[in-house]
Amino acid sequence: MKVEQYWEEKEKEIQEKIIHKCLTEYLSGYQNISGPIWGLFFFTKQALYFQTFPKKSWYSSLIWQKENEDWSGDYFHFRLPWKDIRKIIFPRKKSIIKKIFSSPGSIVRLEYLSQNERYILDILFNSDEDIDILKENSSSIVTDLE
Repeated sequence: MKVEQYWEEKEKEIQEKIIHKCLTEYLSGYQNISGPIWGLFFFTKQALYFQTFPKKSWYSSLIWQKENEDWSGDYFHFRLPWKDIRKIIFPRKKSIIKKIFSSPGSIVRLEYLSQNERYILDILFNSDEDIDILKENSSSIVTDLE
C-alpha cells in the first residue's frame, strides 16, 4: 500500500480530513499504557489520534501492508476528542546551546478529561515545525485553553 493510499483510507475510516500527521513518541498518560512507544500522531478538526503498528517498524507496516493482513495484533491507538482537552502546554523554543547539549525533541503535554477525571498525556515531538502546526491549529479548535 502506498503512503498516499494509506492516508486516504484513514480519512475514510475516521470520516474526516486529516489536518496534519507526523511521527512522535508517546511517553505516558493514556490509560495504563506506559511508553515510550513510537507511532503516528495526527489530528482533525474533531480529535487527536495516535497509532502504532504491530510486529514490525511503523514505516515498513505503512509501506508493505498486505490487503488481508491481520491487524488484531499488539498495537496501540487512541482518539482524544478536542472537546475533552482542557490545556495544552507547549515547550519553549530551545536556544542553540540547549539544542546542542539536550536530548532531541520536545515534549507537548495535554491535559484532558475522561469520565470526569483529569489526565496528562505526554508526547515527544522531534520537529519544532510539527509543534508549531499543532499550536496554530489547536488555538482555533480548543476554545478554553489557558
